[in-house]
Amino acid sequence: MNEASVVAWDGPTRVFKWALVFVVLDGWISNTYGGAYPAWHKLNGYTALVLIVFRILWGFVGGSTARFGSFVAMPGKVLAYIADKKKFLGHNPLGGWMVVALLALVLAMAISGLFSADEDRLIIEGPLAKTVADATVDTAALWHRRIFTAIEVFVALHVAANVIYALTSREPLIQAMITGRKPADTYADMLAAEPGPWGRAFACLLVAAFVVLAPIYVIGGRLL
Repeated sequence: MNEASVVAWDGPTRVFKWALVFVVLDGWISNTYGGAYPAWHKLNGYTALVLIVFRILWGFVGGSTARFGSFVAMPGKVLAYIADKKKFLGHNPLGGWMVVALLALVLAMAISGLFSADEDRLIIEGPLAKTVADATVDTAALWHRRIFTAIEVFVALHVAANVIYALTSREPLIQAMITGRKPADTYADMLAAEPGPWGRAFACLLVAAFVVLAPIYVIGGRLL
C-alpha cells in the first residue's frame, strides 16, 4: 500500500457495509424467487435486524470514523459543507445523514416484516404476525413493500452521489470502501482514523444477535 495513504475505515465497518448491501439485495431475491422457501426471506430479515443493531452499537464504540459523533452533523454544518465542499476522511455531513436514513429504512423494513404476512398467510408469515390484529398485519405488509421501494430510491441516490463526488473531487471513495484507506490529505474531520478492534466488533455482534432474536422467540414462540 502507498505510504502516502491513511486508514479511513476499519475492517468491521467495511464488512458491515458490504454485508448490508448483500442483505438488501438478497432480500429482494428471496422475496421475488424464494416463494417456495419462506425461511430464506425470514433469515434475511433477521440478518438485517442484527446488522442494524450491530451498527448502532458500533456507532458508539467502533472506530473513529464509524462513530455517530464523527458524521451526524447539525443542519448548520451540513449547510457549511454544501457551501465549501471540504474533504472528509469519514462521511461528510451530508453523506452522514444519508447513512442514517438508510439505516433507519432498513430497520423499519425489517421490523415491519416481523408483523407481515401474505394475503392468505399460506406462503410466509412473520414470527410476530399472530400477536397482532389482522388489520395490523395488512398494514405492516403494505409498509414493508413501501419501505423497500424507498430503500431502492435512497440506494440509487447514494450510489449516484458517491460516483459523482468521486469523479468531481477525484477522491477514491469506492476504493476506500474496499481497502479501508484514502490518500493522506488535510481532511476536515481527522487526518487518520483510529480502527475499532475486531474483538469488540465480535462482542457487539453477539449482543446484537441476542437483542434481536431472544425477544422475537420469547414473544412469538418461534423464529422460522
